[in-house]
Amino acid sequence: MAMRTSPKASIGVATRPHKAQILRLGRAVFSAAIGVVLVLSLAPARARAVSLPSDTIDGVPVSTLGAARNAAPDVALKAGVLVDADGRVLWARQEDARRAMASITKIMTAVVALESGSLDEMVLVPAAATRVGESTSFLKTGDELSMQHMLEALLVKSGNDAAVAIAMHVSGSDEAFVSAMNAKATELGLADTNFANPHGLDGPDHRTSARDLAVLARYAMSKPAFRTIVGMKQVTLGSGDRQETFANTDVLIDNYQGITGIKTGYTSRAGYCVVNSAKRNDIELFAVVLGTATEAARFGASRELLDWGFAHYRPQSLVTSGTVLAESPVRDYLDVVVPAAVSRDATVSVLDLNGPITRRVTVSSVSAPVKIGQRVGVAAFTQQGRLIASIPLIATVDIAAPNPLLRVWIAVVRAWRAVFGE
Repeated sequence: MAMRTSPKASIGVATRPHKAQILRLGRAVFSAAIGVVLVLSLAPARARAVSLPSDTIDGVPVSTLGAARNAAPDVALKAGVLVDADGRVLWARQEDARRAMASITKIMTAVVALESGSLDEMVLVPAAATRVGESTSFLKTGDELSMQHMLEALLVKSGNDAAVAIAMHVSGSDEAFVSAMNAKATELGLADTNFANPHGLDGPDHRTSARDLAVLARYAMSKPAFRTIVGMKQVTLGSGDRQETFANTDVLIDNYQGITGIKTGYTSRAGYCVVNSAKRNDIELFAVVLGTATEAARFGASRELLDWGFAHYRPQSLVTSGTVLAESPVRDYLDVVVPAAVSRDATVSVLDLNGPITRRVTVSSVSAPVKIGQRVGVAAFTQQGRLIASIPLIATVDIAAPNPLLRVWIAVVRAWRAVFGE
């Protein structure tokens, strides 16, 4: 994407070339060191301790699960959820509690920006963006970046300055942009969410819930441009001596099997937070972690939730296409049945802690003629009383209608049986 800067503008601090190189190298080494320390500290403690009785697994309180309670995730966090790509809540703690969200706010900032313009359009950095403070991507007044690069600064480096620049570019003011954010929240059904700014610093009534963030994360990740950006391990902004390379604030990116995104956050009110997504074996999971005590703890909790999800929630083949499960009587004949076979393969994602899967087959009698592929019944699969799959059963052979003479003979035989039995 194109990127321009005014003669006096810069990305980072304008210095002599050799000093700029030293600064960049220092930042890179420091970021790498911090990343290594954090990754090494993520090894989860195996002692069972912080599974709470009020936690839920697939909607059921842990306190009622008996022996299965010992398999609950071991995480120290204030609130969180683990959901699949369809929004099924596999695990939850205080999922509807309203909490500060810190820079996870920027997920919605990016969504509104992506739905309001193109990645090619140029964004001019206003003075207001440079005064926000806290997390910054080192933008300067007058810098001009493409929306693509601005979103990279927003989501990878978590720049508050990028958030304000985007807001003012899209809507003309923070206030107007925040209104658009809240309108989108309403559209998505985020009942516990309200935005007061585009960057996530603590503010009056700036809040969300773990459940809402899971919905927002799934929606944002449906956008290819968003998914690509949040999966970047690092981004480079600027050019020449003013070029800066920033590591992703999420150390799980490129350090966890199947990781796909998406965003970190921290303020004194929110604590350390992260939303992560990962995909394995065609299953994508979303972990929302809110309110941990340390930076390492948020990534450890996120990894623990994802590990738990992939260990217990897996694709399972229930039945294969063509398998005959029953026979359907043909009413027009005597003692003639049609083999009833499964119409398609059935593989579903199953949470093993919910116990065994049961199958119930129902077939109906049919009238001739019967055609191959005609529906003759259904196979229902349930787990803990919940329907997890319903597969049509179809006829596997053709049966023609009986001719008139045969119909008379069948009628005589049936009358005989009705009077004299078999």
